[in-house]
Amino acid sequence: MYDGVMRIVPLLLLLVGCSGTNEPELFTQKVEGTDFSFKMMPVSNQNDTFWISRTEVPWDLYDIFLQFINSPDNLYAGVDAITGPTPAYASVDRGFGRSGYPAISMSAQAAESFCQWLSSRTGKTYSIPTIAQWNEANTHGDTSWNELNAGGTTHPIATTDPNTLGIYDMRGNVGEWVTTKDGPRVIGGSFRTPPKELGEKTLLEADRGWNVTDPQLPRSPWWFADADYVGLRVVTTGEPNE
Repeated sequence: MYDGVMRIVPLLLLLVGCSGTNEPELFTQKVEGTDFSFKMMPVSNQNDTFWISRTEVPWDLYDIFLQFINSPDNLYAGVDAITGPTPAYASVDRGFGRSGYPAISMSAQAAESFCQWLSSRTGKTYSIPTIAQWNEANTHGDTSWNELNAGGTTHPIATTDPNTLGIYDMRGNVGEWVTTKDGPRVIGGSFRTPPKELGEKTLLEADRGWNVTDPQLPRSPWWFADADYVGLRVVTTGEPNE
């Protein structure tokens, strides 16, 4: 009987060890050709696992995207040179802040092109979250930049408390593009949103009012002149070591 116990214990330890190694972990994504990297957090359900960016996409990365597609090297950036976004006609950050701040005012078309470019630079398939993915990642325990405490401006990423998954600013700071069965929408609320309306309660569809003061004719399909509360985070289903 003693010998049987001795045989069972190592087997149990082996099984525990194996199950532990199967748990999805966060990973750091490097962007080829740059010194920029960002963290991707795992979100699991009964069916699968996806990874979502720990923060909203900051200007530090989005500006690298803009630099490539607005330069002669854009043929290597994964974005059509003709249909790439034109340079913004004004300070598109609205004076809120650039380095460390969330990128804002991009249209759904621009957000999707950014994801295509990011995919080409990383070897993984990045995309805008589906609304189902966003809702799964929107757990409790976080704090937010909202109408009451933001002072009418965006704030640097990861300066609030993260939620229980370690993800920052799912609610507030800037709204985020998601895909739905009815097309792209902006969810989560922003620095302009009352606290009670943050999260899944705020689901916005882009309309003409978001670009009324754009002086370009035709109106830019890439920038929103009047939607400084629209931002982006990304997801991938690719394993960290892929």
